Amino acid sequence: MKNRSYKCLALAFGIAVLNACSSSESAENKTSEKRVKKTVSVKFGTVTLQKVGQHIQLPGEFLAFQEVNIYPKADGFVEKVLVDRGSPVRKGQVLMVLEAPETEEQLVAARSNYLKAKAMLVASQEHYKRLKASAGIRGSVSALDLESANAKMMSDSAAAMGEQANFGALTTIKSYLIVRAPFDGVITERNVHPGALVGSGVRLQGPMLMLQQQNRLRLVVDVPETYSVALKQGKEVTFTINAMPGKQFKGKISRRSGNMNQKFRSETVEIDVANAGREIKPGMYAEVVFAPEGTQGSLTVPSSSVVTSTEGQYVIKVVDGKTEFVEIRKGMQEDDLTEVFGALREGDKVVTNPRDDMKNGTTIDIMKNDESSQ
Repeated sequence: MKNRSYKCLALAFGIAVLNACSSSESAENKTSEKRVKKTVSVKFGTVTLQKVGQHIQLPGEFLAFQEVNIYPKADGFVEKVLVDRGSPVRKGQVLMVLEAPETEEQLVAARSNYLKAKAMLVASQEHYKRLKASAGIRGSVSALDLESANAKMMSDSAAAMGEQANFGALTTIKSYLIVRAPFDGVITERNVHPGALVGSGVRLQGPMLMLQQQNRLRLVVDVPETYSVALKQGKEVTFTINAMPGKQFKGKISRRSGNMNQKFRSETVEIDVANAGREIKPGMYAEVVFAPEGTQGSLTVPSSSVVTSTEGQYVIKVVDGKTEFVEIRKGMQEDDLTEVFGALREGDKVVTNPRDDMKNGTTIDIMKNDESSQ
């Protein structure tokens, strides 16, 4: 009976041991499965030292190289209008003729007064010279007479100068009655006709004429702050005109404003465009393609390694087999390379296939990474 009891106990103990062994093996299998699941296959890229230039396309507008609104410089009536809208003109060419009869009369009177004052000056000068010559003979001319003659001569000289200035001013005003072109160009607007009263005291609807230089144009483009730093004066650009599909033009950056627009955070750039045939009209729009040069000495990484989240932008650097999150600021981008600024050095390894579940300090199996990347 006792032997039978011992046999039962031995059987129960054996079954318990087997269950314990199977539980241990099951736990080890689960741990192994978890370890396999935690293994992440990653790919690496290298931080390099090179310049990245990104082609950007921006809208631009053509403006006349020179443009002026012509207003009357003197009061008068329009006598002749020798040009009309679309008329090509040369510098100095007569555009309009005004008439002002009262100005003519004032000019005649001023000329008469000037000649009279000049004659009086000549007479007083001769009188003073004679008295001064006679003063050499003792007692013939008193000192008071000589001083009076000199004072009269100085007074007549001042009066003659005043009349001359008045005559010159009226002569200039009369010249304003003939309106001339200040530069070569095309008349683009005409708002007066013969018989119209014009002048500083007359309220006009607009300028008498508008003149534009169209054989040379300014292509004006606003370049965002991010790209303006890399642009250089004299750099060649290409552009297309919306009204002329299929045609491509070239130009060079001629001028830069040198300051940022406070509202749009952009810099105004001008490109001089030759337009001898006047095919391009001021006011047309264009699409300008810039190829800025990258920042000197900048670091670049594969674009896929840059992670953007609500916390900012960063790359995952691998140091001694562990991940390290490095905050960066993006710069230029070209193809699959991105210019970055941060705590990186040339030759650093960065993860090019970052995952959302990666954490700072995660251990990466370099050997498995090499196998997966082959």
